[in-house]
Amino acid sequence: MNKKAQTQFNIFMFIVVAFLAVIFFGSLIWVMGLINNVMTDVGIQNDEYNIDNPLYVNMTSASEQTFGQVNQSIQALRIVSFMYILGFAVVIIITAVLSSKHPIWFFINVLVTLLAVLFSPTVSNAYEDLLNTNIMDGVLSTFTASNFVVLNLPIFVMIIGFAGGVFALINMVRTNQAVGEL
Repeated sequence: MNKKAQTQFNIFMFIVVAFLAVIFFGSLIWVMGLINNVMTDVGIQNDEYNIDNPLYVNMTSASEQTFGQVNQSIQALRIVSFMYILGFAVVIIITAVLSSKHPIWFFINVLVTLLAVLFSPTVSNAYEDLLNTNIMDGVLSTFTASNFVVLNLPIFVMIIGFAGGVFALINMVRTNQAVGEL
């Protein structure tokens, strides 16, 4: 399979991954919060009506020990989403550092990066609309670091795209010098 253009278009994958990571992890946190609340309410109702029953089971305690613990641990997905976005940006730059291409690819990379910078405000504005609608009971607003990246997506896309292009050009020049010395 020919993968030459893959590094130039990774910046579009970065835009999509940044948006989807926050939405996906936010929805997981929101759903787990709903499940935890429902199970706690069921336990409270069970405690109210079945306290005199000889087969009584403390469902509130069971809910806190199971769903409550899972809900508490799934809150770490906020930092996971940021690290996922940051890691993908680093992978794009490292891929550019390790690749050597013809100099014409630098100008194509600049054009693709400019296209991505022009496309990224649309995604950033769509995400801002999701934040303003308070969807998922405001869970998305608690993703502070990821929100910063997604809301400032054009700046991050420009930095990552041009850094990748410059590193690819530097590596191409360095590779050509090493070949010339042989």
